[in-house]
Amino acid sequence: MAGGKETPRQKMIGMMYLVLTALLALNVSKEIIAAFVTINDKLESSGEIIDNATGNVYGTFESKRAAILTDPKADTKVIDLWQGKSDTLNAHTKEIIHYILNESNDMIKRVEGVDWVLKRQGEDSLIVELKSLMGIQAMDNYDVPTELFIGGNPMKPKERGLAILTNINRYRNSVAELMGNYTSGKNKYTFTAPDDISGLKDALATANPDDTSRISNYYKSMTLPAMIEVKDAGKTKLVPWPSAMFDHAPIVAAAAMFTALKLDVLNSESSAAEFLLSKVDAPTFNFNKIEPLAFARTGYVNAGDSLDLNVMIAAYDTTDVAPLRYGINDSIPENWKATTGRIPLDVSSPGNYHVTGTIGVKEKGETIPKSWEFRYTVGKPSGTVSLPQMNVLYRGYANQVEGAASGFPQYSLSGANNVSLSKTSTGYIATPGNGREATINIAGVAEDGSSSKLGSFKFRVMNLPKPSINLGRLEDGEAATSAQIRASRQLFAGYPAEIPLEAKFSVVSWEVQATGAPRPAQGTGSNLSGEALRIMANAQPGNMITVVVSYREPGGKVLRQNAVFTVK
Repeated sequence: MAGGKETPRQKMIGMMYLVLTALLALNVSKEIIAAFVTINDKLESSGEIIDNATGNVYGTFESKRAAILTDPKADTKVIDLWQGKSDTLNAHTKEIIHYILNESNDMIKRVEGVDWVLKRQGEDSLIVELKSLMGIQAMDNYDVPTELFIGGNPMKPKERGLAILTNINRYRNSVAELMGNYTSGKNKYTFTAPDDISGLKDALATANPDDTSRISNYYKSMTLPAMIEVKDAGKTKLVPWPSAMFDHAPIVAAAAMFTALKLDVLNSESSAAEFLLSKVDAPTFNFNKIEPLAFARTGYVNAGDSLDLNVMIAAYDTTDVAPLRYGINDSIPENWKATTGRIPLDVSSPGNYHVTGTIGVKEKGETIPKSWEFRYTVGKPSGTVSLPQMNVLYRGYANQVEGAASGFPQYSLSGANNVSLSKTSTGYIATPGNGREATINIAGVAEDGSSSKLGSFKFRVMNLPKPSINLGRLEDGEAATSAQIRASRQLFAGYPAEIPLEAKFSVVSWEVQATGAPRPAQGTGSNLSGEALRIMANAQPGNMITVVVSYREPGGKVLRQNAVFTVK
């Protein structure tokens, strides 16, 4: 895709395209061909995330409609217009995804001899998901993609290959016109999608000036180039888009390209849906049914404190005071007390309490009793400190620290020895000093702002563990083939899964040496130089490749760490 201000996800998709097209231009090995399966799986995972987020956007239309309908004088024309457009957007998206996956399925079926559809939905049985590419036996077959979409002359691809470009652009135009054509008050805005970007400026002249930037970005992001620049025998030339994507492409690469197109469509649908939702100016309420709700400021209080229990109807008219009946640790309705509004709870002594009762709900003019219950505990004040990630404090690391102060709505932490604390939106960050121990105090904070000291807690102070050094996807000490080593072009420093620390390290410099190499290669940053890559590429089976990395800890300190990899 081209043009417009890209989101981080769109940039990622663009990088995927570059990887795909670059690999298609190479005489790749079977290992790299198989890597397309991994690329395809990554694209599918990203697609699921985008699809779920878009589903939430569609659902928000109903929430906004419910909010609008709370006003008996509300005009639903605006929500009707834009929700109707969102339904059309969703329908168009399902159709184009069905088309993309159907082309991919037909291509795979011609090679494997079996249908590759995993899931269909809707009355029209639209395809929404294909099986994993891992099951394809003839992964390196390039005859079928070439014959199906290109033919014998790459400069004149078959109509079926050109139709992919045509259908994507047709979808782009229909969605852009959904965004740009509407009436607001006395103003009527129109937008007719041009055949290509050269006519975009003139087409936007009749659209709402407030919308032109988003419509333009959407149109550009969904525009496939008719011609793509490629290198052939060392010379640069322009070839039609289908030929650049599918000419002599292994079938798994061609299928991954279809998945990338699907991801582009899902990403564009999400952007368009958010645009349509932004046109509905209404608050959002998260409810979808009426039910009894019992709640209080807390379910745990200290002996002698006061606690009121509120019982009302969620998503209901709160100005209508409902009749209440209740009993505390008493399940016999005949013994319950009658009241309205607040219920004074028994908090005279520690223990567990169970409140049951009914609340009157008006349904069709008749008050119907609805059952409810509430449990609470009365306890004595106590306090504790916990470290959710570790049982020590690490120097040079943002140690996340949480506290718990039962009997108080809030708490505060303070450093008493060899540690400073700073408050964040989710808790506290502890920064220890050079000593071997640190002490943290915890205090309970009451609703009136007063505090009570609840205890002091000591923690060991240690340096951060050294990170592991990875060569691409290869871990320290791992044996790998020459092909895997040649494919590794970057160094990483980080913790394996068994170390639950979210510490980020950066590679400052490195030195690479292989058995038999006359001298090591050196460099800065995480990317390996051409000299280092040559040293690794020349390593023979049984040779060892040694990497010495200088890395920077989160606190800024620079340390060194070695890693060894064996060629098998």
